[in-house]
Amino acid sequence: MNCPYCNNLMEIGVITSPHEINWKPKSRFLGAAMFSPDSVILSEFSFVKGSCVKANLCRGCKKVIIEYED
Repeated sequence: MNCPYCNNLMEIGVITSPHEINWKPKSRFLGAAMFSPDSVILSEFSFVKGSCVKANLCRGCKKVIIEYED
């Protein structure tokens, strides 16, 4: 995949966490994602595996693009 910002080739990898990975609007920064109706769960927590989401990294412009499924 080419970076949509600088057109350099992006590296495929993963972002991992021992916790759930989620996105929330800045106004809802505090609190659990499940209590924010506008939040998006990028990767649910797994007691055995933690959390992992596929991501593309551009070393040229320092951007990360994450694809997720609902």
